[in-house]
Amino acid sequence: MSKHSEIGSVPKPDRFRYDAVLNSGKPAHHGDAFSIRHPRMNPGKRAKIFAPFAALRGFEEEVSAKELRYEPKRDPDPDELYELNERLNKLYLAVKNGHSAKQNPVCASVEYYQVCEDLHSDAYGCNGKSVTVTGIVHRVDPEQQLLYIEDSVIPFSLLYRIVIH
Repeated sequence: MSKHSEIGSVPKPDRFRYDAVLNSGKPAHHGDAFSIRHPRMNPGKRAKIFAPFAALRGFEEEVSAKELRYEPKRDPDPDELYELNERLNKLYLAVKNGHSAKQNPVCASVEYYQVCEDLHSDAYGCNGKSVTVTGIVHRVDPEQQLLYIEDSVIPFSLLYRIVIH
């Protein structure tokens, strides 16, 4: 009688063709040519092989975008507006001369309101979220009422807070 009377949960037939293979057990490789060419895999790396993969590209981003909380724009109080105006004036004076602005770059953090641009969201165009960008201020345009910082162009009307570093 063989060691294994079942294969998984199915009873083994009496004259099973692969009885010798089944009874031989798991192969052991210690120092032979096979084990040298195929060393044991680190369990952490082995787990990656069986990790789930993204069958739908962009699906996770779409789902996480639905979890964002959008809110209506809040209007700054008069004290905040005064402070914003003071900081914008300081930035304007620091960067109005393009040559001196390149020699002495001004770094700032700007908190502003960003309107929802997700076409599939209920908040599209009407609600948004507070965003902070930190970087070099390139230009302050009082005529167009725009602040250019890093790759962002921010209208003055959407500004909440400016911190000059």
